[in-house]
Amino acid sequence: MMNDKLKSVMITALCALLVLIGTLTFVDGQTPTEHIAYASSGHEVDRHESSSHTLVGVGDQTSVLSAAVSSQIAGQQVGVEPAAAPVLVSSKSKSEVPANKPDKVVYLTFDDGPSVHTKEVLDILQQEKVKGTFFVLGQQAERNPKLVERIVNEGHALGNHSYNHDYSELYSDFRKFWSQIKRTGEAVKKIVGYEPELVRAPGGTFLNFDKQYFDLMDQAGYLVYDWHVDSNDSKRRGVPAKEIVQGVKDGALLPSTVVLMHDGVGHGETVKALPEIIRYYKTKGYTFDVLSSYVKPVQFKLAAKQRWSRTSVSKAWIEANVKPIQTVSNDKAQKPGQKPDQKPDITAGGTPDPKTNQKPAEPVKLDRQLTIATEQGELEFAPDQFMSYQDLTYVPLRMLVERLNGTVKWNTELERVDMEWNNSLVGIDVRAGKMELIGQSGEDGEVKVQPLRIVTEKYVTWVPLRQVLDAFGVKMTSYMLSPLKPIEKQE
Repeated sequence: MMNDKLKSVMITALCALLVLIGTLTFVDGQTPTEHIAYASSGHEVDRHESSSHTLVGVGDQTSVLSAAVSSQIAGQQVGVEPAAAPVLVSSKSKSEVPANKPDKVVYLTFDDGPSVHTKEVLDILQQEKVKGTFFVLGQQAERNPKLVERIVNEGHALGNHSYNHDYSELYSDFRKFWSQIKRTGEAVKKIVGYEPELVRAPGGTFLNFDKQYFDLMDQAGYLVYDWHVDSNDSKRRGVPAKEIVQGVKDGALLPSTVVLMHDGVGHGETVKALPEIIRYYKTKGYTFDVLSSYVKPVQFKLAAKQRWSRTSVSKAWIEANVKPIQTVSNDKAQKPGQKPDQKPDITAGGTPDPKTNQKPAEPVKLDRQLTIATEQGELEFAPDQFMSYQDLTYVPLRMLVERLNGTVKWNTELERVDMEWNNSLVGIDVRAGKMELIGQSGEDGEVKVQPLRIVTEKYVTWVPLRQVLDAFGVKMTSYMLSPLKPIEKQE
C-alpha cells in the first residue's frame, strides 16, 4: 500500500517537473542575440533565432535582415523582430531584395597624378562612359595643367592630395600639412578656377591623422575621404594588373563603395587592370559616380596610437590661418552625362517650371563681396559664394549653415538635408523643393512646411539666404554690397 502511494507521489512530482520545464522553455526559448557586422561599415544589426513552431519562408527573413542592414548603413535605426526560423543570409533570389534598397554605386578614385598614365585612364573612362575622382598632387598639377583641365571638362571630380606626398613633412606638424593643402588648392585654382573641397590624405588618415587634423579640416570645409576597397596597386613597385584586379575583387561590395587606385608615375599596370575592374563592377550591378558633397566622407577610425610625434597647433594660429575654403565644391565639374556647355538645373528639385515647361533665367553671379550683419555677427561671402536669382540672394547651403556654426547632414538616397543650429531643427526635401521647420531639438510639435526654391549647380545646392536665416530665427539687420555688376562670361 505504501509502495503504491509512493509511486503515485513520484509520478505526480515528475509530471509537475515536466510541466515546469515546458513552461520555462516556452518563455525563454529564444536563443541569445547574435550580432552580424556588415563588412567594414561599423554598423551592426541584431540577428534573432527562435525555436518557435511557426514557420516563415526563408526569403521573407532574408529580406528583413537585408532591409535592416541597408537601413543601418543609411543611418536609420530599424528594429528587427525576432524571426520565426533560423535566418539564412545566403539567399540570392531577386524577390528577396527589399524595395527600398539603395542603388549600388561605386566611386573609382585615382591618386598621385596627373601623369603620363592619367591620359590613358581618361581615355578608358571615356570609352566606358564612366566617371571617376582624381586626387591630384599640386606639383603634378603644375607640371600637367592640360590634364587637370581635361579631368574637369570631361565631367570627373578633382580632389586635393597634398603638394609633394612627403609623409614626414605632412604628418610631423599640421601647419605643414595645411600649407601643402593650400598650395595645391591654389595651383588647381589657377588652372580650373576653383579650389577643390575634396581631400585625400597621402597614405590615408589611419595612424596619420589625429583628432585635431580631422577637426581643423572639417572646420575649413574640406571633405576628407579614405576608401573601402584598396586595389593594392601601390603595395610595392610594379604590382601586376592581374593582382590589382584580384585586390579589387577581394574587397567589400557595399551599396556605396569607394575604390583606391593610382594614376601616378609607375602605375602602368593599373591602366591595364582598369577595363576589367570596370567590367567587374558592371556585372555586379553597380553604377559609377564621382565623389562630391552629396557623398558622406569615408573615414578610417581614429587610431588609439599615432605613428607621428607632434604637438597640437595653437588657438592663435588656428584663428589666423584656418579659414573656410573659397569654393565649396567642384564648381566647374559636370554631372555624369551632362555636356560641358549644358546649363545647370534650376528651380525646386532641378525641374522645369510646370506651367511653362521652361527653366527660369540663369542666375547672375556678381563681382563684389557681400557682407550680411545679423544679431549673431557678420557673415561674409566672396563673389563666387553668392548670386542673384529672381530678385533673391542665393548662397551655398552647407556654407551658410556651417558659418552659423550649425551642422548639416545629407541623406543622398532620400535627397534630404537635415540641419541644426542653436537647437533649432530644419529639414529640406531637395527633390520636392520643400523646407520643414521642425522646431527646437527634443520638442514634439507641428512641423511647418513651406516651399523652397532651390538652385542646383553642378554639385552645389544653393538656397535663398533670407528664407533660411528666417527658418533658424536669425535676424538680418543690414547688408553691404558694392554696385552690382554681372560677370562677363568667357567664351
